[in-house]
Amino acid sequence: MDKPLNRTYERVMAAIASLNLALVLFDLTYIPLRDFWLLGKVRIPLIQRVIYLPQPLPITRLYDPIKGIQPHRVTQQYINTVNQLRHTITTEGVDAPGTQALLTQLRQQSKTMVDTNPFALANKTGTLEQIKNRMRQRVFGNRDASSKESFERFWSSEYINAQDWRSNLNWFEKHIIPLIATNYWRAYGEDGDFLNRFGVLDLPFNLLFFVEFLGRTFWLSRQCRGCRWRDAMLWRWYDGLLFFPFWWLAPTWAWLRVIPVMIRLDQAGLICLDTLERQLSQGLVGAIATDISEVVVLQVLTQLQKAIRRGQFSQWLPRASDLQVNSVNSVNSRANDIDELGELAALVVQVILCRVVPQLRPEVEALVAYSVDQVLRQAPPYRRLLESPTLAALPLQWRQSLAKEISDRLFLLLEQASKNQDNPPREGALLVSQLAQKFGQTLSAELQEEQVGKVIQDLLVLWLEELKINFVRQTHLEGIETVLEETRTLQERLAQNILEP
Repeated sequence: MDKPLNRTYERVMAAIASLNLALVLFDLTYIPLRDFWLLGKVRIPLIQRVIYLPQPLPITRLYDPIKGIQPHRVTQQYINTVNQLRHTITTEGVDAPGTQALLTQLRQQSKTMVDTNPFALANKTGTLEQIKNRMRQRVFGNRDASSKESFERFWSSEYINAQDWRSNLNWFEKHIIPLIATNYWRAYGEDGDFLNRFGVLDLPFNLLFFVEFLGRTFWLSRQCRGCRWRDAMLWRWYDGLLFFPFWWLAPTWAWLRVIPVMIRLDQAGLICLDTLERQLSQGLVGAIATDISEVVVLQVLTQLQKAIRRGQFSQWLPRASDLQVNSVNSVNSRANDIDELGELAALVVQVILCRVVPQLRPEVEALVAYSVDQVLRQAPPYRRLLESPTLAALPLQWRQSLAKEISDRLFLLLEQASKNQDNPPREGALLVSQLAQKFGQTLSAELQEEQVGKVIQDLLVLWLEELKINFVRQTHLEGIETVLEETRTLQERLAQNILEP
């Protein structure tokens, strides 16, 4: 088990790890969120509103060099030309030769921007389409017009005149210039990927956590008896994610540092992961428990089917010579000398004769009465009594009385046999015992007949196959979530001291 260090030290290292994780996440999301860091606005899609958030620092100016981002020559020159046009119109006027030259230059730059699409490198082709749609809507009032003609007309002397130039330039600088400003050019490195200098920022953290990892694991190896330094490193394997050079080998996987950061925050007592750990473990169990249970149960049933097909069913049946009824209660038998199947069969015979048959007393009496009547009908005197109207009732009374007497004697013998199993049997109980033994021997012998065994074998194989199908179907219908829910309920009850020990 890992032993915690000083709580203050744990919290300091957890704070540094959290800072490093925040820096990693910022780097991973910088390119997708660069427009926000540049313009400071967020568009809410549902209500189509734009919220402006003030930027305390020029984030893009500070972080663009880390990602190798530079202003794109084409779009930056376009913005500079628009700024120069405003200055020239303000100082020299709309009709000045310098103003006309700048308008001509803007018309040519607009055509070049539409034809060459300088937004493609930054994956901002959609931004160029948004610019063209706004220009079409502004100049022609619809989005079906030509974008080149829209720029051509907008940067003409007729459109930028003495009366409308200020409002038109203000609109362009408010709605078009911010979109153009989001474009950029990004340098490539010698490995063929985009240049990324994030390692300059991450390397100090890597060195710190590497040294801390060596020191912590060495301390653990000295604190825990029988633990080598290598074993301690395996205990703290997740700390390796803090100094692994993701920025060099796998930049997109750097978010994995969230694992050691969360563990360190939990060890420092800043957060509690007990609930999350319990849910994750139960989720893992739920993901694999169904497959494991199916594989185990189906494997057992399949092996049982194979054993039956190989003819081992007859070997499982007890032999007739091994069926001794009184061996169940023998105190001299040892556990390794007991024939379990033989004892089980003998016990079943005893249950049938001593427990089941007595509950069938009315049916047995009726059967005995019928048998006595059939036997007596074969005697001529008995038939003559039946033919006499005055004496016909006598045979019926004799038959019932005789049947009752026989049944009483039979059940009395069964009762005596069940009560005197530990004592020397009397003559009647001995007969019942011999009957039970003979019954078990005969049943076992008949079951071992080839034809009967083959039928039983086929039935058992079919029954096991149906059992496998029903098990899989029922498992998928109910799902392992039911078992997990019962487990969680029991754990909650245990936590609340509801269950008695």
